[in-house]
Amino acid sequence: MTDSNKIKIILGAAIKELRIQKGITQEQLAEYLDLQPHTIAILETGKSFVSSEVLAKFCNFFDVDPCVFFIKNIVNKSQEDLDYIKEIKKILPVFSSSKLREIYNILLVMQK
Repeated sequence: MTDSNKIKIILGAAIKELRIQKGITQEQLAEYLDLQPHTIAILETGKSFVSSEVLAKFCNFFDVDPCVFFIKNIVNKSQEDLDYIKEIKKILPVFSSSKLREIYNILLVMQK
């Protein structure tokens, strides 16, 4: 069963992981988002939660959807991987589901 404390901990862990992936300190993140440094610290430790406005700032800064902050384990991605994902998202609407399936199948064969 999920309770509010568990949700705060999951959110805090996601913020911390994304911040570390980006290679910045809590102080730098606070400055970028126009927040107090202690706000980042209490969020990352799961001691507080965010308003929708602050969550939007995090989403825009990290260029992610809000759902990312509620995933228990964020897979550690390199900046190169994140750049590729961003590029794929730009062209994704161009492809039909059958074309995506074809690309997926090619990648599976290449992986073997």
